[in-house]
Amino acid sequence: MEAEKDYLYYLWHDHEAEWRQEFAYLEKEKELKGLSFGGLTDSKKFVSLNSFNLEELMCAQKIIKCYFYSPSGRYNKFNNDYSSYGLKGMVEDILYDITDGRINYVSNGTVILAMYHCGFKFQRIPGTPNCLFNVPKKCYTRMENKRYKKK
Repeated sequence: MEAEKDYLYYLWHDHEAEWRQEFAYLEKEKELKGLSFGGLTDSKKFVSLNSFNLEELMCAQKIIKCYFYSPSGRYNKFNNDYSSYGLKGMVEDILYDITDGRINYVSNGTVILAMYHCGFKFQRIPGTPNCLFNVPKKCYTRMENKRYKKK
């Protein structure tokens, strides 16, 4: 007997070709050169969407859009308090709750790709696969409050 799927599964699954088309432009973005499933590398290769789980990418960008909206427009400073790896943990926890444990992992590279797709800029943290984003602390706080509310 197949387990019941959550609404996020049905949101993307029946429209997989459309989602792939929506994300296709990312494979040609120069800023994303060196991005892999694990995060940022020194490689000069363009990103390959085949290296990423489409459902995780779609779900991560939906969570980001939900919590990182900014009524006053984009934030111009990079937030040094939260890295892409820290954001990855927050997104994972929220998706775990929403999907009743079906999605319990999202890669660092997926979070970076989702943030870029949502229009955020990133700044590499030298010597690591991580980066910082131009997101105000209040947005991270909003996400953390949701994350810890269930625990």
